[in-house]
Amino acid sequence: MANADLAVLWGVGILALACLVVCGVYVFWSSATYRGRKQRFGKQVSGIRAISKSKAPLSQTEATMGTQLSHRCRTSLYRAVFDNTHHESIVFLLAGSRDDARERVVGALAAIHGIAVQSVRLSNLASFQEMIDIGISEDRDLRVFELAWKGPSVSAWVGHPLFLTDDCTLLGKWAELYADLARELALSMIDRARG
Repeated sequence: MANADLAVLWGVGILALACLVVCGVYVFWSSATYRGRKQRFGKQVSGIRAISKSKAPLSQTEATMGTQLSHRCRTSLYRAVFDNTHHESIVFLLAGSRDDARERVVGALAAIHGIAVQSVRLSNLASFQEMIDIGISEDRDLRVFELAWKGPSVSAWVGHPLFLTDDCTLLGKWAELYADLARELALSMIDRARG
């Protein structure tokens, strides 16, 4: 009986996940950003062919992004590193000041992980301007997702952040970044397969 219940639960979970993916694709296809990218795609195809012929890899800092961060993000965005016993998590949130940001993120993480507020360990709390100042991407808004650098290029991007905000420009910018990184990876794999 328990096995049958688990099987039904798994089926419902898979169906719910499939529905979320389909809804996400539908919302993306309906967005103005997608339509704009679709119009630019024709222009980019010739550039992609030229890059693949020259075997020059795309620079992550040269990616053209359509989404720009909102004024709200540029004035009140903070990023912190949550040091959990099992791993580190990157957390983004909007706050009025550094102290407000620390208080909000500590309270939220304590509630999410079911731990005492005193047990939440944060490091590297940085404001939007601080992230811009230390970043190197040509697209200044991408700098909020930079974690490490190797010479003149970004060597690590924020992978699985926790967004404690509903600002759609921040979420859109992160999604565009990872779409471009996936495109770069796919092109490099195609080049390797051809070579």
